[in-house]
Amino acid sequence: MYPLLYKYFLVNKKMSLPGLGDFSLQETPASLDFVKGVLRAPQAKISFSNKYSNNIDKNLFIYLGKEMKVEEWEVAKKFQEFTESLKQNIENHKAVELPGIGKLQKSYDSDIFFVPEGDATTTSSPDIKLNNTNDSRANLVELYSTGENLILTEETEDDKLEMIVRNKEEDYWWVYALILALMGVGALLYYYI
Repeated sequence: MYPLLYKYFLVNKKMSLPGLGDFSLQETPASLDFVKGVLRAPQAKISFSNKYSNNIDKNLFIYLGKEMKVEEWEVAKKFQEFTESLKQNIENHKAVELPGIGKLQKSYDSDIFFVPEGDATTTSSPDIKLNNTNDSRANLVELYSTGENLILTEETEDDKLEMIVRNKEEDYWWVYALILALMGVGALLYYYI
């Protein structure tokens, strides 16, 4: 049941475990730091609230029913058994591991607290340094190429010349098409005359 819940959580960005709490995935969008010249990658953080809602998520039961290929009432029963086993383990002071999400544990004051998994809150995309010649040329030059105007950042004159020559070569594709068309017409004339 863990992999199915994890998949549901990633798609819907929220999940409620009755009697335990609510999980939510909070995303921070990518940002551009002009001062440092860095494009920061988007990040996601998993948060947990032990103030669970009593609302039943019917979409979760529909999803689990389709994935497990069983009826909705049977899914509700299995899900209730699953959450009861989680609560029982937490009451017995055992840490409950939710792979990809983190651990649920009981604190000394009998509250349930959440410890996120180490790689669940980090992003796999590194920041892009815009002032670095290699990064900017590899990632951003093509984005800013607009017709005759070409925005380049901190490149040598040879790099600029190479980019201009490459753009001019791309403009002469029609010459090759014209040569091929003339060869085709010549072949037809040779065949029929």
